[in-house]
Amino acid sequence: MTNDEASKTSSSAQKELIKLAEDSRCLLHYVARHGNLTISPEIAKGITTVSTKIENDNWSVGDEIYLIQCYDRLARQIYPVTIESIKAVVPIITNGKQSKPTASKTITLYRYYTVFTLLFLLMVQMFYLFGYTLLEDLKPFPQPISGPLPDDIEANYQLLKQWNFLWMFGQTIQLDVPLDKQHFGIEFSANLIAAQSFIQMLQSYLLPLIYGLLGALIFVLRTLLQQVRSLTYTASREIGYRLRLTLGCLAGMITGWFLKPEMGEMALSPMALAFLAGYSIEVLFSLLDKLIDSLRRQTNSTPPPPPSH
Repeated sequence: MTNDEASKTSSSAQKELIKLAEDSRCLLHYVARHGNLTISPEIAKGITTVSTKIENDNWSVGDEIYLIQCYDRLARQIYPVTIESIKAVVPIITNGKQSKPTASKTITLYRYYTVFTLLFLLMVQMFYLFGYTLLEDLKPFPQPISGPLPDDIEANYQLLKQWNFLWMFGQTIQLDVPLDKQHFGIEFSANLIAAQSFIQMLQSYLLPLIYGLLGALIFVLRTLLQQVRSLTYTASREIGYRLRLTLGCLAGMITGWFLKPEMGEMALSPMALAFLAGYSIEVLFSLLDKLIDSLRRQTNSTPPPPPSH
């Protein structure tokens, strides 16, 4: 090893040791501020003594070993709080300026996600209820249609056509029928069928998905609040939160598949269950695992058919 390489190795080891001393003091400060924790005087004295030696560049290999032992004992005492979680939650002051910790940024981001999802859900829900009300008013009207429509039915029908126009992104229903036939009744039925089909899609797919996503977001916000209070949040946990949002959407859709409300009934229970499934995805997937295990046991216990002679 050349002198330059030895110097670089020594400099790298010096930086790692300085970082370890800073982290050890950070843990000491956390214990000092936490009323429910006590610290051994030996650990406190060992960390402060060795840290002072490192600052004065007057340390030895024995001091490094002793610092590592003190750090290990202190980290075991305050677990599940770690140096990573403290730095992620407690604001850091650098050159007199206080920077936002990672936890604060994450909470702000997921709060925006939750508000946006809630507003989007309200818009979809109101759009659904408006179309459903129009459809319910038009369904009892007797068909085939002969003659002009009553004023109230005509008003509902025109509003339903505008409602279909919105979700079809500016398209209208074009019917290929001869002009010499009374095609108004066919157009009337076609708009009702189109509205009915779209409402069924909202009930079975889109609304359960959004409710599941909202449930997952509320769970993430509640978990973030608990972890910030207990100083156990770390930046690596955000990966799990993102996966939970995806699983929350899937859980809501699965609930919509299993619990399809009848056409025209916006029952609370399927959407409430979709929300609960997104909030507690472990329960849903645990039930699915039990169902699969039960089916597997029934398949394995079924005796084979007798051989044919």
